[in-house]
Amino acid sequence: MGFLLKIILFGVAIYAAWKTFSRWKGLWDRFVGRPDEPNVPTRPSPPTTPPPPTQPPPARQQAQVIDASTPCRVCGAWLSTAATKCGRPDCPLPEGR
Repeated sequence: MGFLLKIILFGVAIYAAWKTFSRWKGLWDRFVGRPDEPNVPTRPSPPTTPPPPTQPPPARQQAQVIDASTPCRVCGAWLSTAATKCGRPDCPLPEGR
């Protein structure tokens, strides 16, 4: 026999074996049932992004301005300019600043 004929016969034999196997496998699965799927972790779906807001966000409120402060000459504590004394008995600040 020629070499080409041997290759063709080999291909036909492989095809017949494959078809026979798949037929028997189909019958086996029909009567016994398919094997369970392996536990392959699936990728979680990407998180959905919220839709863009239709109204602009409210403007941030400005912080309230705090009074200016000055250090006490005796103890060095920072006092508001509206404060009268630092609380020490020897405070040099006058009562009504």
